[in-house]
Amino acid sequence: MMIALADVTLTLRGQMVVVGPGTGAPIDDLVVMESPREHIGGPGDLVLGVCLDTPKRALAAVERLGDRGAPGLVVRTRPAADPEVVAAAHRRGVALVALAENASWAHVIQVLREALNRAATGAPRTVADDLFALADAAAGLVEAAVTIEDARHRVLAYSSRQHRADPARVSTIVGRRVPAAVVSTLRAGGVFRRMARSDEPFFLAAGVTPDLGARFVVPVRAGGEWLGSIWCAVDAPPAAPVIEELRTMAAAVALQLLTQRAQTDLTRLVWLDRLRQSLVEPAADAATWLPTGPWRVVVLAGTPDPAGRPLSESARELPLLDLWVATLRRRGWPQPALVDVADGVFAIVTDAAPIARGREGHDPLARDGIAPSTVGRAGTWAWLRAAVEDVASAGCLVTACAATPSEVAADLPRARREALEVAELYAPHGDSTVRQADEVWPALTIARATRAVGGDRPIGPLAALATDPADQERDRHTLRAWLDHPGAPRRAAAELGVHVNTVRYRMDRIAALLDVDLDDSDVRLALQLLLRAHHTPDPFPPN
Repeated sequence: MMIALADVTLTLRGQMVVVGPGTGAPIDDLVVMESPREHIGGPGDLVLGVCLDTPKRALAAVERLGDRGAPGLVVRTRPAADPEVVAAAHRRGVALVALAENASWAHVIQVLREALNRAATGAPRTVADDLFALADAAAGLVEAAVTIEDARHRVLAYSSRQHRADPARVSTIVGRRVPAAVVSTLRAGGVFRRMARSDEPFFLAAGVTPDLGARFVVPVRAGGEWLGSIWCAVDAPPAAPVIEELRTMAAAVALQLLTQRAQTDLTRLVWLDRLRQSLVEPAADAATWLPTGPWRVVVLAGTPDPAGRPLSESARELPLLDLWVATLRRRGWPQPALVDVADGVFAIVTDAAPIARGREGHDPLARDGIAPSTVGRAGTWAWLRAAVEDVASAGCLVTACAATPSEVAADLPRARREALEVAELYAPHGDSTVRQADEVWPALTIARATRAVGGDRPIGPLAALATDPADQERDRHTLRAWLDHPGAPRRAAAELGVHVNTVRYRMDRIAALLDVDLDDSDVRLALQLLLRAHHTPDPFPPN
């Protein structure tokens, strides 16, 4: 779900102000521009110009983003105040946002991402705000920088007081998780095992890793479960009274994390239920909480492995929906719009065109060998089909069959049925495939027509063919080949594996038995549909 640019900037009131047009521009993602030569950003992206420290660089970025359809650009106040940059922003329709010179980019990234996550899930903002407040309170106690992390080493909050920042702290805040090298070293040293087993705070001397300074660590636990930790960048253990205060704060953090987990789980369950209902019956308000359309409904089949390897036996025991959710999250879709309806797994994706995402490696799928130029934003059809093809290339038998685009949300139930039709045509073939209805419309149209005439007792002259079962089967194959290749008896003969004169002889006899005008296009079409509906062709027809 998108959020208006004006609402995004309100989260940093006093530090950000919109000086260009487009305060109502819809935003659903952040993109960090680390080099002025990067070609990144697209519809829905708010670009953070970390490198745009001069009006000249900001001006060039505005021009590029206008070409790419990006709605907004954040730069420091000095380049944002330049008249040429402001004029270009108005001319190209790019909302220009001025960021205070003393504001921390790391803090801006964290706060804006939290705002976008809340907009996507509908989760209240109080939990995240309270965690930041607790981080600030802890920083005041120890007079040092503080971060609060979860058990998966993701940064949930950090103190606004920077004090000093070693490389590990900078990388942790900007990347929103502890660097992999630091995690590996701490795991090898038994740090995480210690927090998982005990709630006793402890001190880590400097030098554990080259980038990590000294830290005082307070485990956050509840009910015997390790939920996270508080990390204080101090040179020595705090005094005993301070440690007791930190332990009290750890209990408050644990409560916040449990509340956040419950709220997130409940919010997502409600959202998924609404998503499921929108596929079953028209929902008038679906467009208000879905991403901006048009949308495609995709039915996913097969058993993927989240790690991208051939499927293990243990993975086969998991529910199919959980496997697909884990697989797509791993590839960069944080909140997959996936639900199960009548034992089928369906995704709702937007039908946005592919967007180039800058240098290879910036797109999550680029790490798996998929070129960024062929991949759109996570949650689009272009991105999903690339992800499914990537899973298939790893040896998993998977399929993705999409309906034609739906311009209005009330059309989603129709799209679900259409996606199933495509799957019925192609999924049973025993190989991985990605199909969309508007690419296979001839086969889909024929399937619908044959299904319509297949339920009743066939009418027409086919019963007049030879009464002997073997001869009748041969006549039907001959008639179908002749109808499939009108005016080309040699091609029909090649398909049947007989001489062309044999086809002509048989058709003279068949035409006399049918007693219909085979030159009439309606007659030929009706016969083709009847043959397809009531007589499945043998892959090895009799000659």
